[in-house]
Amino acid sequence: MKEASQVSSVTKVPRNLVQGLLYVGFAATGVGMALPGAVLPALLKEWRLGDAQAGLLFFLAWLGSSVGALLAEGNRRRSVAGGSLAVAVALVAMGWGGPSYWAMALYGLGLGTTMTAISLLQAARHAERRAAELSRLNMVWALGAFLCPSLAAHSLRVANVRVICEALAAVFALLSVAIAVLDGEDGDAKTKTASLPGGRLKELFRNPFALWPVWVIFLAFLPTGIESSMGGWVAEYAHRAHGSIATTVTAGSAFWGGILLSRAFSSTRFLAWRTESGLLRQSAWTVLAGALLLVMVTSSAGILCGAALVGFGLGPVYPLALAYALRYSDHAGIFFLAGVGSAFLPWLTGMVSGASASLRIGLLVPVAAGAVLVAMGYRAPDGRDSGFA
Repeated sequence: MKEASQVSSVTKVPRNLVQGLLYVGFAATGVGMALPGAVLPALLKEWRLGDAQAGLLFFLAWLGSSVGALLAEGNRRRSVAGGSLAVAVALVAMGWGGPSYWAMALYGLGLGTTMTAISLLQAARHAERRAAELSRLNMVWALGAFLCPSLAAHSLRVANVRVICEALAAVFALLSVAIAVLDGEDGDAKTKTASLPGGRLKELFRNPFALWPVWVIFLAFLPTGIESSMGGWVAEYAHRAHGSIATTVTAGSAFWGGILLSRAFSSTRFLAWRTESGLLRQSAWTVLAGALLLVMVTSSAGILCGAALVGFGLGPVYPLALAYALRYSDHAGIFFLAGVGSAFLPWLTGMVSGASASLRIGLLVPVAAGAVLVAMGYRAPDGRDSGFA
């Protein structure tokens, strides 16, 4: 009788079902991260925004994402549920209320919490092949981001931004409920941290260099910043250069498709023979070459090839950066630092674009970041296999 009276409010389910939900949720965050850039031309017109204002919205969203990464330090299953709910609320607010700074910040906070919690859960479950699992997880994320521009373009033909926000809000609301009521056996698995004693947040802000080397911090900061900057502005750049809907949509799809293709290769044994440092350096050079092509050649072919090259180069960099960072400490602050990069570079791109009245000049910001990324790649130690596959 005593056992019968102890009814759990959480339904125990097989581990594979929970893991499947986590992959679906991660794909949804890919859609969520790509959405602002995919609908930016429509937002600039509908909300009457300039480049500097749009850059500020990007900044608030991705700064919220970096703060959200810190919130995933507790119960990670609950962090996924809570983060998804925050995204849903923010999307409804933006859909009905228009440009809202607090809603964009909440949107990013929810995405950051959800992505970080899922990443840490999966890293703990697959500690022996952490780089490979993070690459697979990020390939699923890239699939969502790749599909987003086409889905947004088709939706805008028959509806408006509000309907898109409502549809994505429904997806995140359902994810929140599903994760909240279903609990796998290792649904809140956590690894032991290698960080220093004391408060986790205080430790991060006091001296992050005690947790990770400088080059690891840059590897976390730069690829997310380049990704957010290019992903946020490339569609608008193509739109201004050619004014063609087809080129605008294809530019975003080419960028995210490059990331997807790269992570698909990285998640198989295709790159297993490469060392981590070799793969990192080659990828960084690809990012820089693509970014230079994008700003130097303004033809449709040049923009599409440049966007695809940047995406292809970025694909394995962030999973590699996480794998490097987690060898030193599993402190969620590494996701915070990555989020700061994703907030700062799109904002700076918008500010430079607004000040110079040229988005082409603004995109020199991610070009410069690509050059620094190349330099940091040569700080990575040699001699270890890539850990993929």
